[in-house]
Amino acid sequence: MQKNYITLTVGTLLVIIFGFMLFTFQVRETEVAIKTRFGKAGEANLGPGFHFRLPWPVHDVHIFDNRIQSSEWTFEETGTKEGKPILIKVFVTWKISDALKFFNSFSGDLAKANVVLEGKVRSAQNAVIGKYAFNNLVTTNAKDLKLDAIEVDMKERVGADSADNGIEIIMVGIKRLGIPESVTSAVFERMKAERQARIQEIEAEGERQAKTIKAEADLEANKILAQARAQAIQISGEAEAKAAKYYEVFKQNPELANFLFNRKALEGLLKENSTLILDSNTPPFNLLTQPSTGKAAE
Repeated sequence: MQKNYITLTVGTLLVIIFGFMLFTFQVRETEVAIKTRFGKAGEANLGPGFHFRLPWPVHDVHIFDNRIQSSEWTFEETGTKEGKPILIKVFVTWKISDALKFFNSFSGDLAKANVVLEGKVRSAQNAVIGKYAFNNLVTTNAKDLKLDAIEVDMKERVGADSADNGIEIIMVGIKRLGIPESVTSAVFERMKAERQARIQEIEAEGERQAKTIKAEADLEANKILAQARAQAIQISGEAEAKAAKYYEVFKQNPELANFLFNRKALEGLLKENSTLILDSNTPPFNLLTQPSTGKAAE
């Protein structure tokens, strides 16, 4: 009796588990699903979690990877605005935005979607590159490069063409650029000429700045010299004014002026130990032998 009870319990659990698996399905965080009813579209874009279903053929479940996909293709030659050939390799990142549209377009096959997407990308690539000049893709002058604008233009075109297929284009980028052998020499010569022109431009700018700095320095130097001259004139004028006062005094007493001059000269000559053989009457040494007379003594 006990064995029958255990068998019945285990059997019941297995039926419950089987029924749960038969009537439900799970969608993971990285997935999106659609549920068809008798082969026709039913519920679409089912998110993560457990969902109810009826056994086939009533319901059929299709689950797709909802993570970002990356696709890239081999080098392809494309013509620029002037008709010059250039080799280009493009990559695309994308994801499923509408599971039902994706299923109707590609039957849920990622490989098939990748093939169709390749055609759309190449079509957009040829159309966009054909609008730009060769030096917008290959140049030494950063101002002429238009790679960012080209990538944005391609993304918009591919995104618009892929929306009806349930695909969202995240990014379209240029992975590599190449130059065919037939135009390699001409491109190198042009790049060399561009670099030389840039060197001359930098040198000219350097000379212009040097002239500007020199002119500013000369102007500042002239200002300083003018200020110094003005101060010198002012000091000279003040000195002459003071000297004029002393001259007025000396005019009143010429002998005093002569006495002071001789004494000053004597102090300068006898500043250090010296031996001089001169006539005692020779000025200013006469001051050592002759007493001061007249107004100078006063």
